[in-house]
Amino acid sequence: MTPAVRSVTPPSGPPSSAVTSPTSGHSPALRSGRARSGAGPRGRCPTARALAGDPPPGPAAPVPTPAGVAPLPQGDAPPVADSLLRCAEGPAGEYEWPARPGPARLDDPGDLIAAIPAMLGFHPERSLVLAVLCDVPGTPLSAVIDLVVRFDLWQPATGHPADDAMVAAAAARVCARPGVAGVLLVLVDDGLEDPEVSVPQYIPVLEHLERLLAPAAVPVRGAWAAHTIAAGNPWWSLTDPDRCGRIADPAASRVTLSRVLDGRPVRHSRAELTALITADTALCAEVSAELGAAKDRAKDRYAAAAGRSDPIGFLRGELVTVLWLIVSAESGAELAARELADIAVALRDRELRDCMFALAATPHAATAEQLWVRLTCALRGADRAETATLLGYFAYVRGDGPFAGIALDAALEADPQHSMATLLHTALEAGMRPERLRDLARCGRDCAAGFGVDLDAEQW
Repeated sequence: MTPAVRSVTPPSGPPSSAVTSPTSGHSPALRSGRARSGAGPRGRCPTARALAGDPPPGPAAPVPTPAGVAPLPQGDAPPVADSLLRCAEGPAGEYEWPARPGPARLDDPGDLIAAIPAMLGFHPERSLVLAVLCDVPGTPLSAVIDLVVRFDLWQPATGHPADDAMVAAAAARVCARPGVAGVLLVLVDDGLEDPEVSVPQYIPVLEHLERLLAPAAVPVRGAWAAHTIAAGNPWWSLTDPDRCGRIADPAASRVTLSRVLDGRPVRHSRAELTALITADTALCAEVSAELGAAKDRAKDRYAAAAGRSDPIGFLRGELVTVLWLIVSAESGAELAARELADIAVALRDRELRDCMFALAATPHAATAEQLWVRLTCALRGADRAETATLLGYFAYVRGDGPFAGIALDAALEADPQHSMATLLHTALEAGMRPERLRDLARCGRDCAAGFGVDLDAEQW
């Protein structure tokens, strides 16, 4: 079982708004004719059908909107870790998380808290962090950390405390489901009183959460707090005033090491992820100035293809051009504003856009994702929504939930009616695992095959 990570921002805050070896350039492999597939051009991906037809049940009252899920990928990409993480409030339980460099025993809550930045991908601040536990078949008193979820305790827009009942309701919606054996809770808040100089504090969000989880028989198996997550900082138990300690060095955590070895940095804050896709004013102006000419060139190419009675040839040519530009970027070339505009115009065709999802399952995924980052910074409106949606999908399937949520929120901010961004965001909120979303990549390959382009070819 592979853990997942989610990051949540209260609804009153602003929209939640961030790889590898270059290869030599190759021409896209072309197939003659048009392949038959159930998801071919003008078809609909089964994943999209499933999401649209069977959305998760909505809450009875408003709850915080998840800003990112990071279900860690299975299969193609290695998980963040393969060792055993063990941490409990007392000796009665052990909590395991398969992690990569070998067994890493974390017998102290300070070790678990130190691993949180690596599990989330950034250092949380003023946050409620939950580790959702599932049973290990055949192993009594053990559980795997199946999901890590973060909620803002303070409203980013106003700096005021979030509604504890609302945060607890959102957390319960994630935790109170079949197969959950319990949760571990960590409050990270510099506004908490120092436990060494004050009486034990009343924590409303903990009380609300325990009450909401009781009908589902999901216990809070451990609850701790810390002002910030840093080496040597104190942590203390929220249920046992006499239980406290010091946080281990997050940089030395086995989980951090595994994440870094996988090429995934741990950010100092969530704001660093948001900054990765903040609009670049100068680049936006350059690309905007090229969009009109790029659209005219595309119209001329379409007219030429229509004159040959070959409209599919037009789409094939556009797809090949985009793939060539990705290969060019992979070789180290920085695409000019004109080339970025050509890609943006090409992605306005939904079928061609859908082909791009297939790249997430290829060796070119890292370069393509970096291109979506640059395009998201360079575009506005519906064009920004398209590339931010692609970015959100790529981050989702490689296990970077917080960044996926930020990208999808940016897509919906740019175009609130964007259907694919809405579907992916729904999947993210529901905690759908990446392997379920990989159907979208298969649909993209089928769509490209319909244009006569083989994205499964070893060289393209």
